[in-house]
Amino acid sequence: MPTDDTAPPASPRPRRPAKAAAASAPVGSATSEVVEAGAAIEAQRVDVRMGAVGRVDSTEISVHQGAIGGARADRITIERGAIGGALAREVQLSQGVARGVLARSVRIEQSVVRSVVAADVTTGGPTFIGVLLARRVVGDVKVLLDWRGALAFGAAAGLVSGLIRRVARRTGRS
Repeated sequence: MPTDDTAPPASPRPRRPAKAAAASAPVGSATSEVVEAGAAIEAQRVDVRMGAVGRVDSTEISVHQGAIGGARADRITIERGAIGGALAREVQLSQGVARGVLARSVRIEQSVVRSVVAADVTTGGPTFIGVLLARRVVGDVKVLLDWRGALAFGAAAGLVSGLIRRVARRTGRS
């Protein structure tokens, strides 16, 4: 059976666009588009299920067993997932991990967060927050460094730094 070596090679599968722009769609309409993992998404509502997205800019974001590198939205909900950075009016994190959260209202349950800056923080279950700056905190939370700890650490670091400089000046003059 002769083979035809002059046939053009099969073209690779066409790639989907990196952005899913559904922000212009009227509120209440159902818009759905499949995007590549790691893509940047701009849409009215984004649901991530068992996947990962690099950056999301949306009104409402929901993550279930997935990850987002960075997100900006009015409302972000994460269940058993991870987020690198969140900028939102309201953030809910349940059994997840977050690197940094900046929001007006934050609810964290059974999660680990590196840093939170918010007006109101509500925690439930065993929760750990590395650095917490908040006007009001409700619930039992383990915090590595809150504003009082940061103030004490800054004062101690300033005192030690001043003593080291003083000693260095005296030994330099001798």
